[in-house]
Amino acid sequence: MARVQNNPEYADPVIREPSPISSVGSIHGPDQTSLSDSEGQLDQWAFERKWNDRLELGRATREEELANIDPLITRPTTAIEERILFERILRNLRAKIAELEDDELFEQALLRGSQAGLEDYTIPTDIDALMQGMMLTTNASGTTTLGPWNHGPLRFDTSLHDTNNDPPSPPPPRAAKRTRAKGKSRR
Repeated sequence: MARVQNNPEYADPVIREPSPISSVGSIHGPDQTSLSDSEGQLDQWAFERKWNDRLELGRATREEELANIDPLITRPTTAIEERILFERILRNLRAKIAELEDDELFEQALLRGSQAGLEDYTIPTDIDALMQGMMLTTNASGTTTLGPWNHGPLRFDTSLHDTNNDPPSPPPPRAAKRTRAKGKSRR
């Protein structure tokens, strides 16, 4: 088929194959629309309202509700409420610091670039060692590496504005960091 020269300002036309013969005269089964959704029972407005209510399309999401919460914290009246508020704020600050540390590590890894070409790989000649290295062990199957890639969108404690006065859950344990003073060696 000869190609027609088009004006270069416009894209070339899409030339498609015709529909397959089997789809032209295809026969479908009977309509399985429920009786409550049929056009004889409901008009268009009632049908749309029914499914909007059922799918809760008009309801605000959790993120939208949290965005509408007043950011000012009310002054607690008792010492217990003050302690609970203090612990929640401290937990949120620790979570935010952990997130910022994770982001910083991730950005440093991105700036450093891939080191895959610099690593020296030795090809094992022992088939048993090769197969053993490819199999999962029971210890490795249950562990995950912490980082920004395996946390959900809501990592922080959003219970600052809860109406119930349940005691807060303890914060997750943090890995201890080891530091050495400069100039001192381990011996």
